[in-house]
Amino acid sequence: MRLNNTARLCLWLAAVAACVCAVPGSAQKSAPAPAGRVIGRLDGISQDGDHFFLAGWACQQGQTKSIVVQLFGENGAPLLAETANLFSESSVNQACLDHASGRHRFLIALPYGYSPNSQVIVRGLRIVDGVPNEAIAGSDLKLEKLTGLNVPYPALPLLAGAYRGLAEPGVFTSANELKDLASRVNRADSYSRRRFALLAAQIQRDLDSGIDWDVTYSGADGGVYQYAFSYEPQDHHEAETRAALRIPPDAKAPAGAAVVASRLALYAAIVKAGAALPAVTPSADEAIKLAKRILLAWADHGFREANGSFLALASFTRDGHNRPEAGLNLTLGRGVVYSVQAQDLLQSMWALNASEVRDLNDFHGALFDLIRQSANVFFAGVGFPYSQCSRYTNIATNGLVAMLATARVLDDERKFKAVLYGGDPMVPVLVPWTELFDHVLYGEADGPIAECVNNREPDSLTSLAQHHDYQTTLAAPGEIADRFRNANAAQGIGYPMFTLERLINSAELLRNAGFDAYAYRGRHQQSLESALQYYACFAKGAGFGNVVTADNSRFCPNWAQCDGKIVNGVERMVLFGANRFKANASITTLKAAAQTPASNGPFATDAILFGKWQD
Repeated sequence: MRLNNTARLCLWLAAVAACVCAVPGSAQKSAPAPAGRVIGRLDGISQDGDHFFLAGWACQQGQTKSIVVQLFGENGAPLLAETANLFSESSVNQACLDHASGRHRFLIALPYGYSPNSQVIVRGLRIVDGVPNEAIAGSDLKLEKLTGLNVPYPALPLLAGAYRGLAEPGVFTSANELKDLASRVNRADSYSRRRFALLAAQIQRDLDSGIDWDVTYSGADGGVYQYAFSYEPQDHHEAETRAALRIPPDAKAPAGAAVVASRLALYAAIVKAGAALPAVTPSADEAIKLAKRILLAWADHGFREANGSFLALASFTRDGHNRPEAGLNLTLGRGVVYSVQAQDLLQSMWALNASEVRDLNDFHGALFDLIRQSANVFFAGVGFPYSQCSRYTNIATNGLVAMLATARVLDDERKFKAVLYGGDPMVPVLVPWTELFDHVLYGEADGPIAECVNNREPDSLTSLAQHHDYQTTLAAPGEIADRFRNANAAQGIGYPMFTLERLINSAELLRNAGFDAYAYRGRHQQSLESALQYYACFAKGAGFGNVVTADNSRFCPNWAQCDGKIVNGVERMVLFGANRFKANASITTLKAAAQTPASNGPFATDAILFGKWQD
């Protein structure tokens, strides 16, 4: 058994005490050290939008492990429990007698109805028996109103570069990239030409779909937005979406409106940049007309209260503790990245008049605030016992990239930097890009968060019958931290690829805004290149779309984490990585093998990374 420094010190002090106090010739034993007290302080309450957050710290003295805090309402009824596991400053750590961990702060999203006029009791729950669970200081007082919503973080590296104003298009792609892609499309027998023909065929299907794209949604169910606006479903949700939208049973429900609008706009932009149209394919103007129709329908009628104003967070479905349902930032964020791209491309082609641009700016500005507030609530209310490892997954990543995208299309430098670095009291973002990057990508000498490791089986196949949330006790540089994915073979790598794709989307966005995310290194030397290289190893060993085994992938770092999983979604990331990291042979040597599988499947015409490859 390995002992940390605190444990070694305790043993050493106990040994010294035994030597000093022992009577010569006796067999006297020293008594065990008493358990430390449960202590803490309730700092107060802060507000963001229509929601309030409780801040403070709590610990059991002498224990590095974070404790659970339980909240009780004014009538003494239990409200909820969360873990006090946020980064804590040196003064808190000193009071906790903890010189190793430093994670004892909490920020808790309160149920609706609680405000600075409320009173709550916060009781810390001991880890080591021998002392009572105690209410922390300030629990018997009226909540103090704090000036802002924030949490402390360790110092994180900044990105090289400076904000550059928006030049249309300038969110996920640039005018020069479109011209370069058009020239590659026009080369006979090029890979880009073949992919553009597939895109054109999909655009024709979009135009012929028979969907009434004027239908939008403004209800409380985030799942309807998921399928009608944010995600073009491949898993048969049309019937339930149709029922929620109250459209006739013989009518087709809108599916992934933002996704469809973005690829229509991209197709038109490539044509306008000079790409020759394949035979019998839609015109750019046809694609522009439908993209506008979809985008303006949602801007004018979607996400609305009965009085016409944009929805507030309180309007959405709530969890069992009367708080906003977790994950709304994912539900909306994965669509907003596409609606932003559609607006950016349509503006660059002068397809929108001044009034339409204002409407879309208002729409995306409202969604920025909604996603930001939802992301903050998710961070402060994901729930015990897996709160720390749940904060840094594809849920947070999708919301954060959507916020960067909306700030960028609005050309709002202040909002953009608030999302990138945090620390702006006027635009509070509890998980800015640098903080997410520091947690969602493993670096050198990193390991999984302790509370995320819930079993000790040697590989995922051994674990499957016991716990579908398998993960090893190890982590490899470049591995994505989204590990709760052992339920089926497609998720183990497929979900991390979803997270990695959004990180790459953010890198493209940052690149156009003047920041170098590809050269960026986190506190433990995390990088996008290391992530692409890590998953490329499984593509080299097992092959794209095949299953990872000991025989084909044992040479990959931490291979047991992916044992039995399908190398799913890696082909598109490798194809992109070969373009951005041309000197990395472990990625570039797989480029040719990645081209065909990347051309197939439902995401082959995904618009944000389309064309960002080498021919």
